[in-house]
Amino acid sequence: MVALFTTSIMLRTCLFQIAHAGAEPLDPGFRVLDNTASERPDWYEYWPIRQFLLRNALEERTLYGFFSPKFRLKTNLSAAAVERLVAADDGPSEVVLLSPSLHLTAYHLNVFRYGDACHPGLLRLASEFFERVGRPADLERLVTHSRNEVYSNYFLATARFWRAWLELAEALFALAESSSDPLGARLRERTSYRGESKVQMKVFILERLATFLLARDRDYRVRVHDPFAARSRRYKVPGAIVCDALKQSYDGDTCSEELAALFPLVSRQARALGRRIRLRAFLGFAPERACLAAMGSRWTRAGRL
Repeated sequence: MVALFTTSIMLRTCLFQIAHAGAEPLDPGFRVLDNTASERPDWYEYWPIRQFLLRNALEERTLYGFFSPKFRLKTNLSAAAVERLVAADDGPSEVVLLSPSLHLTAYHLNVFRYGDACHPGLLRLASEFFERVGRPADLERLVTHSRNEVYSNYFLATARFWRAWLELAEALFALAESSSDPLGARLRERTSYRGESKVQMKVFILERLATFLLARDRDYRVRVHDPFAARSRRYKVPGAIVCDALKQSYDGDTCSEELAALFPLVSRQARALGRRIRLRAFLGFAPERACLAAMGSRWTRAGRL
């Protein structure tokens, strides 16, 4: 554990990396959250996180994180780097977002619309879930961006946020486990992922719960580590930054008529920008090569923290 002192509060970190049978070696700087028995593989990493949160009383002045074995590969951050990020926070923050590059979702108004493009039916299913549990939301018009988006549970949070997250996650869990509820059956439907159809829809809704909470509740103090530090496909990052900046410029968690009309146009142009940068860099044009080098330096900086 590492301690963070401010004039008003002290925060510590409690960082876990999830151990799966046969997975790559873990970062020795993390504590180990054992999932080698893989009792419920259909729930992926929610299962070990769930067991920890249900069985342990969380300390109010501690930031907890639960990371996959691929955390370093995807973020270029070691456990020591994460602790240094927390120690440098003069907030202190209740939620620290450590997502790898947002160059995929940035071209969509929100993570649910992006998810629907990858897993058809996700947006409607998520809307029905939130309606069922008393948290209705217009997911067509919800605005998410780098200040409130998170992937793969790559975030740290205090007990207050984890309680809110677990409440929603357990509501999803109960529905998906129900053998008699039609909504539960749809949550268990399989969808395409990495060329296979073995992951159930519930997993991709679960992954978006933290973003949903942050987009709907601005009361949390959030810190974001560089959301555009990309390991690959860096030509997509400049356009993603443009789209993200546009979304951030509109106040409110639901898009206005102006944003609804403007964003699709900007998104298309931003995609074209990425293709242009990629082509011209390949052909040897100096400005485009310099741009990609600058994008790459963000990833390198993360590894030097």
